[in-house]
Amino acid sequence: MWRPPLLLAPLLYLAGADSPYPSPDDIPEPWLPTVEYRSTAIVGPPIRVVSNGIECRDGQYTFLSPRGDGMVAHGPTIVDQDGELVWTTTFNDLPTYNLDVNTYRGQDYLTFWAGDDKVDGHGEGFIYMLDSSYSEVYKLKGPHGLSADLHEFQITRNDTALFTVYDVVRADIQSVGGPQRGWIRDGRFVEVDVVTNRVLFEWRASEHINFTEVTQSRDHAGGSYETAWDFFHINGVDKDAKGNFLVTALHADYLIYIDGRTGDVIWRLGGKYSDFKDLSSGDASTFAWPHHARFHDNDTAITLFDNASPKDQRNRGLYLDVDQSAMTVKIRHTYPALEWHMVVPQAQAQSQGSLQVLNSGNILLSYGLNGPAWTEYEGSTPRCHYVFGPEAHFGSGNPASYRVSKHAWKGYPSTTPNFEIFGHEAAVSWNGATEVALWVLEGAEVALPNPNNDPSYYSNSMDEDHIDDDHDEDGDSNDSDLRPTFTLISKTPKSTFETIIQIPPGVESPFLRIRALDASGLVLGTTATLPFDPSALPPTDSNDPNPSPNSPHHAHDDKESTSSFSLFLAGVAATLFLLVLLVLFRRCCIGFCLRRRWQYQYLLKRGRDDDDDDDDDFWESVYGAEEQEVGLHHMSDTDSDDSDEVQVSVLENPRLSPMLVRSPSGLSSFSFGSGLRSPSPGVERVKQQ
Repeated sequence: MWRPPLLLAPLLYLAGADSPYPSPDDIPEPWLPTVEYRSTAIVGPPIRVVSNGIECRDGQYTFLSPRGDGMVAHGPTIVDQDGELVWTTTFNDLPTYNLDVNTYRGQDYLTFWAGDDKVDGHGEGFIYMLDSSYSEVYKLKGPHGLSADLHEFQITRNDTALFTVYDVVRADIQSVGGPQRGWIRDGRFVEVDVVTNRVLFEWRASEHINFTEVTQSRDHAGGSYETAWDFFHINGVDKDAKGNFLVTALHADYLIYIDGRTGDVIWRLGGKYSDFKDLSSGDASTFAWPHHARFHDNDTAITLFDNASPKDQRNRGLYLDVDQSAMTVKIRHTYPALEWHMVVPQAQAQSQGSLQVLNSGNILLSYGLNGPAWTEYEGSTPRCHYVFGPEAHFGSGNPASYRVSKHAWKGYPSTTPNFEIFGHEAAVSWNGATEVALWVLEGAEVALPNPNNDPSYYSNSMDEDHIDDDHDEDGDSNDSDLRPTFTLISKTPKSTFETIIQIPPGVESPFLRIRALDASGLVLGTTATLPFDPSALPPTDSNDPNPSPNSPHHAHDDKESTSSFSLFLAGVAATLFLLVLLVLFRRCCIGFCLRRRWQYQYLLKRGRDDDDDDDDDFWESVYGAEEQEVGLHHMSDTDSDDSDEVQVSVLENPRLSPMLVRSPSGLSSFSFGSGLRSPSPGVERVKQQ
């Protein structure tokens, strides 16, 4: 029996072959999504917005430096409050750390470290300062030919640069069981002039710290230059209003406060020999592997990221009230690592991470090697949470971001917007542009005769301040004396990093360009002028006759939808083909086989039951019926005549062949598929050509 649902199997299989939700068995490790675009080769970071409360929506941007072998998109990266890309660069494929915004002489700069990060837990590279156009303005290195370290950089309130430096030196480490002429990796920080790189202050841990007060085990290190002992490990430095320095020491599990003139240690908070009375039952000073310590509230409070509290082995952020007169410390707020949505407490000390107090009073917590994520707290309540890596890799440090921060930022790239045309769709983006509010699509009859290939050539020559000055209500150029005859086609609000603009049907301009406008209508930039084929078929969507022009699209989404649609059509075609074959089989083969079977069974029965006198008449009637059927399909020579007409059987087409119908008398007769009797003799006459 024919079962139609069986024919749907190949259709359903083919239609689902390119499902966007792969089977867990088909997912390679590490499986990371990528965000691709149609207008540029830039790859966006895979960020999952787990929660995004209104309490976090302050119009600022998030700055991170994702890295790791599993990260397709890596390098200094800026994203908005929805996790959408704003700016990124691979920066010569160098590992980058500590992307941040620092103010120098009243101007904001993007600052980050780039270099070799595989130097025994440290880095050898340079610190870069980029202006709002993302152009390098300053490049800082360590003193005496040393490289800058990756752990810390900030511009102080005195407009000086503060960062860490490491070098390997000789030291007597007999007090911890080492050799008299051993080797240590000495923790240092320097304060330098930004312009001249002149050293203003330098501090070296080996000159002020006793090796016995650190908690880091030596583990036979220090016997040679190659196995130098990293006994102190500075990963944070801050400068207060008094000119003194707060230093975060990873391998001593404490914070130390250093005199900005002599370098002497004023006090220690945490570690083996804390100088403070802990008013929070020990929770305020028993932290391990601290990171990113900063002064707040006129230097009466300190924040830090605690990589593992010895009490419960839980990563947390701490906001401490510190009374330097009474020498007491207590916890104001604790921000524990989340136990939900893929950030989990670790059972062992991890590394890196940060805590930032935002202008809104919210707290931004990032987890370093503990997990590729960040969380924004309002008070002690987590309001927003973002993840940029798979759950299976949390705690592995791959991927990770050393710190994550949030700031206001205005970017005006020196590049031009990226622009591509696909049929009747235009894709436009501008890496790093934060002030674009509107994209304006314009058409022209000829390309710009621009000798320097500068898309803003005519914008500058026309002295255009606003886009509305260039066009009247009909979209025509008001400046007829100037050659460019660009006419306004459409205006589309900027949506995400990339905006897809629908080119309306009826546009006949053979050349198109797009201009970027800010919220006040000022022209920020102009794309290159690209050729457009008006004869290209516009995209159609039967379900949406008025597609949104600013719906976000990515290149991989278009490829997936095209592939899925092609497979769907292939499935439909395969199903229809099988259906046709089955119908033909039923009509031709099954009917023919049943007819033959019935004939022979009937003959045998009649041969056994009838008298000999009746056999000849029976056989003659059956053969006569078969000859009649053959005669309907093939004209014999005796049937032809000498007339100008030719007899053509209406049953010549096998699909129109009659079905054999049993008559009550046992003889065969012919009928058409409609059930009507066949006309006699079953032929038509047509004129001979």
